[in-house]
Amino acid sequence: MIQRLITFVVILSTSFLSAQKKTLTHDDYDLWKNITNVKISNKGRLIVSTIQTNTKRGDGYLEIYNTQSKTKFTYPNGYQASISWDENYVVFKKKPAYQLTRKEKKKEIKKENRTKDALLIYDAKTNSISDSILRVKTYKMPQKEEGWLVLEKYKKEKKKKKDASEQKKDTLQKNTSLAYKQNYALVYNLETKQKDTIHQIKDFTIPERGNTFYYTLKNKKEKERDLGVFQYNLISGTKTVIDTTKYMYTKLSVYKDGSQFTYLSVTDSTAIDSLKFELHYYKDRRLQKLVDVKGKHLRKNWELSKDQIPFFSENGKRLYLFSKPKIVYSKDTTLLKDEIPQVDVWNWQDKLIQPEQKSKFEKLNKKAYLSYYNTETKNYIHIQDNTIDDVIFDDDREQQFVLGSTGSPYDVRRSWDFPRTKDYYKINTNTGQKHLIIKNIGSRPYLSPDGKYALYYDMNTKNWWSVNLHTEQKTNLTKDLEVAFYDEDNDRPASPFPYGFGGFDNEGNALIYDKFDVWKVLLSGNKTPSNITKTGRQNNIQYRTQRLDSDHRNLASYSNKALLITSFDKKTKVSGLYVLRKEKLIEKIKPLEFYIGSYKKAKYNEVFTYRKENFTTFSDLYVTDDGFKESNKITEINPHQKDFKWGTAELFSWKAFDGKKLEGILYKPEDFDPSKKYPLITYFYEKRSDSYNYYHIPRPSASTVNASYLVSNDYIMFVPDIVYEEGKPGASAYNCIVSGVEALEKSGYIDSDNMAIQGQSWGGYQVAYLVTVTNKFKAAMAGAPVSNMTSAYGGIRWQSGMSRAFQYEKTQSRIGKNLWDGFDLYIENSPLFGIPKIETPLLMMHNDKDGAVPYYQGIEMFMGMRRLQKPAWLLVYNDEAHNLRKIKNRQDLSIRMMQFFDHYLKGELAPEWMTKGVPRIQKGRDFGYDLETVGKRQSITPSSNE
Repeated sequence: MIQRLITFVVILSTSFLSAQKKTLTHDDYDLWKNITNVKISNKGRLIVSTIQTNTKRGDGYLEIYNTQSKTKFTYPNGYQASISWDENYVVFKKKPAYQLTRKEKKKEIKKENRTKDALLIYDAKTNSISDSILRVKTYKMPQKEEGWLVLEKYKKEKKKKKDASEQKKDTLQKNTSLAYKQNYALVYNLETKQKDTIHQIKDFTIPERGNTFYYTLKNKKEKERDLGVFQYNLISGTKTVIDTTKYMYTKLSVYKDGSQFTYLSVTDSTAIDSLKFELHYYKDRRLQKLVDVKGKHLRKNWELSKDQIPFFSENGKRLYLFSKPKIVYSKDTTLLKDEIPQVDVWNWQDKLIQPEQKSKFEKLNKKAYLSYYNTETKNYIHIQDNTIDDVIFDDDREQQFVLGSTGSPYDVRRSWDFPRTKDYYKINTNTGQKHLIIKNIGSRPYLSPDGKYALYYDMNTKNWWSVNLHTEQKTNLTKDLEVAFYDEDNDRPASPFPYGFGGFDNEGNALIYDKFDVWKVLLSGNKTPSNITKTGRQNNIQYRTQRLDSDHRNLASYSNKALLITSFDKKTKVSGLYVLRKEKLIEKIKPLEFYIGSYKKAKYNEVFTYRKENFTTFSDLYVTDDGFKESNKITEINPHQKDFKWGTAELFSWKAFDGKKLEGILYKPEDFDPSKKYPLITYFYEKRSDSYNYYHIPRPSASTVNASYLVSNDYIMFVPDIVYEEGKPGASAYNCIVSGVEALEKSGYIDSDNMAIQGQSWGGYQVAYLVTVTNKFKAAMAGAPVSNMTSAYGGIRWQSGMSRAFQYEKTQSRIGKNLWDGFDLYIENSPLFGIPKIETPLLMMHNDKDGAVPYYQGIEMFMGMRRLQKPAWLLVYNDEAHNLRKIKNRQDLSIRMMQFFDHYLKGELAPEWMTKGVPRIQKGRDFGYDLETVGKRQSITPSSNE
């Protein structure tokens, strides 16, 4: 009795507090902001966070935190920040106020005449803005040199003439300054604020360090020749002419200390599609032509590529350049343009089908191959020919051996097979010779830091291998281990992928993952691999390394010389952080109730930032500079959340109909009362329970329901995990989802008469399937659903241009057979053929530029339901992708989707777009949001299924 009284008091008090809070509406999305970028200075003194409104409909700000003084500086609409090498300055751009830009767009002011960005200089010594510069297009600041930057300003605006007398005066005294005619550059000294102007700027490139940079100038008229290429000395302020004799200068590139410079040029102004380029190299005030228009020093009948920027190796001894075979077309020049047939010729032996060639046209058209010029020996080495698709380099681009890949032998079968495999060649960069060493593997190899080995995973043997790049000897590194290094839970027809690679440690050993632990592997294979985290599997905790060095992404990260290890408890879904010292895990961040991620580290100091979150806590930024003894929260991005009614998240377990134990996430309103009945919306996509501690920003929907919005509006949301049986994706979804819903119904607080399902893409397919086999749900919403697997099998993923067949035979669709061998499975799993059984009103979204699931799949489902007179609605957003990209359309979907669910699950009035539709002539004028008039309520009921 006392316990019941306590429970009643708790519920009553919680309900009272929630009653004081606001319910989330679609008008509230613009309030929420997000951290879009975090930068740490080299020694960790300054941390710069860029905060933007999540919808981009509003103003954000830039926040600078000083870890030494613990002070904070905030500036509205700041973004694109850079921190000076000496940590004394932060340079950033400032956007115009959102409402100002919106007002200018409303007035239809041309883009070039709208208010431009400004550049702000923040002085860390005074914690204030020291200078600002208006109308800035772009800027560049050296990464490892202090004191200066270069920026490009938009040309100055001419003052408007106010009256006839002023106009006459302006005519007589015309302002001829170059700054009013073309964009110009400023060389800016951060200490003195002195500026030097470079008029008629075209392009500029600056080194990582040093006191020089290079630039090109152009004429006002686009088709006139460029004015030249120049060197600027920061110490003396002198400008040195490098060359002024060419028609065009482009693709500037500078060595990291500024001592070497290269660029492409064009000698004359022939037709733009037949320009011939040359490569020039400048060092010690001497200019050399390395490659001329005839292709000197290139392969026979090859030419310089105009589309890639040359680059230097870390030591500056190699200048890499791009070239490609000359292509001579036999074109009938007597034909007029309207006499040339426009046809795509599909050939069954094409390596890439025509849609994929179309999707990759620009990439294929610009494809070029690497050579390098040795700046010491003056030799030219061609390391990539046109049989090699890609080159895997070491970080410094200077090791003897690199890897070259090609997928050509397997390109045709990519249409139906997966993973997409490649062959890998060892390329000797001293000679350009290549030799096949790894054949037909589906994962990318890693080069060891010392250049002696390549590490790779072989899906056929399900083991990690190394190959000695000198001897070409291969070693199976994990064959004697009983643990699996591949996905143990894989339920797709394709071979499972490995759990992953954790980087190379500071001794050059590889770190690889099993499901739970991290293993150290000697690439020579001379020692048995060791489990360095030891207890992950027995404690159901997943340990992983961090790779935080942006310059060396394949190296594992350390804190005070101890390896960083993150933890994720697979049972509680909470994160922690450890360091590995003397073979023992030492706790640094205790695993509590949060998901922790987004770690960053100062390059030369023990300053770390990270973010932590759960469903009720936004992922603000934390910093630690004392070895994780203390962490300070340095942002407070969404304090207004406390004013809104929120909810809670909890894990929910049950057994599927076939006895499998499953788990999912249950989201409830914060004033949840177990004695009440709540409408339920179930959302699903593969397995989502690991996201239990994720925060859900209230935002317009790209395709799915929003958990925060639902609980604030007194819905319960359920997200069940799904496991699959090959050949039965539809039945598997039923087995997991419906069993979970029925288990949840037994709790007593679910309104079984008012339940719905929602999903997008693969989840959208499962929604469409479920309504053909159960009438349990009162409403359903499917985004981009496949409705007919027989036609979808032969369809195209229009964004990539690839055939969809591989999805059914090998990956997510999980049929496991081709259409002819598994015809019955394709029919059985297709919602289209179950439409006569549907009694659930169905809302769909399928957009006309969907690059993943063909748009006609939604049409097939809609037309089938229309033919059999089943309640159905199809939202087609124009020029939109698989998931909505434009905020205006996301807002619209959010409104319509919730109007749909509110009508069926809460008995709200239906909007006019549901009862009357929106005629084409009213498109863009009347959205149909208005609710039907009381007393003229139009009934929308499911069709009967006799």
